[in-house]
Amino acid sequence: MQFVFPTHLQLGNEHSDGFHQELLRGLTHKLNNLLAVIQGFSSLILMTDDLDPGITENMQHIREASVGVANLSERVRGAGGCAKLQMQSLNLNEYLGVVQAALLEPFTKNNVQLDVDMQQGLPHINADPTKVKDILIEIFKNAAEAAGPVGGRAMLKIVGPGSITPADQRRVDILISNTGSTIAPDKLPQVFRAFYGSKSSNHLGLGLTIASMLCHQMGVQIGIASENNTTTVWLSCPMA
Repeated sequence: MQFVFPTHLQLGNEHSDGFHQELLRGLTHKLNNLLAVIQGFSSLILMTDDLDPGITENMQHIREASVGVANLSERVRGAGGCAKLQMQSLNLNEYLGVVQAALLEPFTKNNVQLDVDMQQGLPHINADPTKVKDILIEIFKNAAEAAGPVGGRAMLKIVGPGSITPADQRRVDILISNTGSTIAPDKLPQVFRAFYGSKSSNHLGLGLTIASMLCHQMGVQIGIASENNTTTVWLSCPMA
């Protein structure tokens, strides 16, 4: 497989440090305060007895939209480097069991089977546990939503040094694949760009962009390949 990497995003240019990080952190905080007001008042209105059905439906839409924006705000805030990294030695064999429910949710929702092939006794990686979870969820959502409508399947494969990358590079490799779709070669480099996507207008096209930015913060390499009705995202994580 020929992998494409998000080098065109120029993530190495730390242009978001300092003022821009502070600005983003402040804006998301103010936005969340306003959204909390919208959610609170819409919830109060929905508790009113004998509310007109049309008003009830409209208020539910308002509340759902405000919750969605709040979730998006948190995703962008983390990817923008506003949340402090909590790097530690992470045992993936144990960690994935702890976050299993959250990781499986996209596949359950889209009725997609996930096969797992994880090497036992993996060396620990150096990573922020919360950001690792965020990265995997972003990628798993894409895989499940691509495979679901066409009856495809998904697979998670994790191997230690020497299986994919040379042993002397001391990296643990994670491959997330889904069948049921192929991304055209000319479109593959664009999938890491913000707001680019082949799905419906309900999707913002931020999943792989956010995953790329989080990976960059931790020194994790990310790439994508797509051929023969299978798309694979490759994460290469530094050992602790």
